[in-house]
Formats: sequence, C-alpha cells, structure tokens
Amino acid sequence: MSKLHMFMLTSVVLIAGSHNAVAQDKLIFSLQWIANGNNFGVFAAKEQGLYRNANLDVDVQRGYGSGETAKRVATGTADMGIADAASVIVGRSSGLKVKQVACLYERPPDAIFFIKGNRINSPKDLEGRTIGATAGEATVNLLPLFAANAGFDNKKMEMINLSPSAKYASLVAKTVDSIVGFVNEEPAIQSAAQKTGLEVGRFVFSDYGIDYYSLGIIASDDLIAKRPDLVRRVALATMRGYASAIKNPQAAADAFVKNYPESSRSIALQQWDAALPLILTDRTRKNGLGPIEKDKMLATINLVAKFQRVDSSTPATDIYAAELMPTVPIE
Repeated sequence: MSKLHMFMLTSVVLIAGSHNAVAQDKLIFSLQWIANGNNFGVFAAKEQGLYRNANLDVDVQRGYGSGETAKRVATGTADMGIADAASVIVGRSSGLKVKQVACLYERPPDAIFFIKGNRINSPKDLEGRTIGATAGEATVNLLPLFAANAGFDNKKMEMINLSPSAKYASLVAKTVDSIVGFVNEEPAIQSAAQKTGLEVGRFVFSDYGIDYYSLGIIASDDLIAKRPDLVRRVALATMRGYASAIKNPQAAADAFVKNYPESSRSIALQQWDAALPLILTDRTRKNGLGPIEKDKMLATINLVAKFQRVDSSTPATDIYAAELMPTVPIE
C-alpha cells in the first residue's frame, strides 16, 4: 500500500471517529422515583447498547415524584424523564412546558393495600377504618372515584399522614388499616409483611373501571422544538428497552442489578412482574409500545380536572407530542 493510500485511509478513520464522538449526545434522564423493577426497560436500553447505538450517552438519575421530574425537565435540570400524565396536565396549568412523547403505563397503577385477616374483604369494609398516605400521593385524589365505583363512602375513612419511610412499617404494625400505593410497590410491602408472618391484600383501581394514562416519557416544549430528532431517539431507544425487558426479563434484571448492586434482584423481578400488566395490554399487543391515543388522553384530562384545578378543555396536543411518538412492536 502506498503512503498516499495509507494517509487517505488514516484520514477516513480519524474523520469517522471524530464524527462518532461529536454525534453522541449527552443527556440527563430522570426517573419518576427511586429506581426499581418498573424501570427495567431503561436499564436494558443502557446496558444492551440501545442508547449507544442511537448515539446517546444517557445519565439515568433517580426521581423524587412525577411532579418533581416534570419540573426538572421543564427547567432544564434534566433533559428528559419519566412522569405520569396527570403531572404533565397539572404542570402545564401552572406553566410547566412539558409533554409526554411516549406512553409507558397503559393502565393506572393505583391500589389500596391491607393486611389479610384484618376484617377487610371488600372495599366496603374500608369504611370506619384508617388509611395511610404520604403527602402529595396522587392516588389519594382518586379515592372518591374509586369509592363511588366500588360502592362505599370514602368520607367514612380516616386519612393518616405518613412519611414515605413509615408507610410500609405502619401497615405491617397495624397502626393503620390500609395504605395507598402503586401495584409495583406490592413486592416490597409483601416482603415487609412476611417477616412477621402476615399476608397483604389489595384493591386495584383499574379493576373498578378507573382507566387513564399514567407514566410516560416526557420532554420539554423547548427540546421538542429545537431537537426533535434527539427526543425521538431517546423515546425510541427507551421503548425498545422495554420491549427487550418483556422478551427477556432475566437479562433486564441483570442490567438493573449491574447499576444497583445493592438492590434485591428477586424483589426487582417481582416489581417488574407487578408492573408488566400496566405496560403489556391488549392495546399494546396490537399497536406496539409507545403510542398515545387522543380519546384516552382527553378522558385522562377530564379525570384529572375532577380533582385538580385544570381546564378540562385543554387540548390533548398540549399534553403529548404525537409527531414524536415511537411505535415498538412486541415480539
């Protein structure tokens, strides 16, 4: 090979390497809460190279609630993240310019947990009993609707404010008769209960006709306008991560534990199993992961307007960016 050819080949390699370095976009991705099994798809995307293949360098950070993640994304302290649709709807009414760009939870995760054998066999048995919740839990806002659908009077329940760290322990100690939470919390609650020989039961709101969009991937209006391709790449790679986790949860658990070696692999898998029915529905089996439907989002807005000060006439296009939504088939 001549020196000229060697020079040209070296130049091509250097240019290609320089191009790849420039193309890899760094961004902060905020979860909705402390990382747990329902985030398997994010870590599958990270460890299986799905982000890297999309020229993304993603720094995954824990969240402090969907509302806080919406604030971080709106103000630019996080680039994208996971938050529920209600936080986007309420946030926009208070000036937070964020939108969902993909659906993660097709079904709502809200539930009430109780100790079995404590004379609670149906929702009606919650009357005259105590229920614990931490400040700002969105599930509390849905209690009147759940009670109406389940046939009991929620005003006959006594609400007890608990710190996040005390919620599970208070239920197990029976200082409260029930607590509100998300279904993916059940494995940790069961683990705490089993240490004292107790068993946990639950009432899941979606079993009583409550249906709305919950968790999804969010981005700011500013990022959507200025860098739509970046938003699209992040959403697509993340949903591909969730499709991978559905196909191979054991590999996804490995990816999660690699990032959080202090966590319980067993509980993380149980959390994933609890979250899976919220992600994998008849609709997602048919349409794939990611899409948001206008009619259901409008119904979600109307539902949120019943317990929050938001305009029920808010256009669905204010809440999600249809033009950026990925569609990832489930194999």
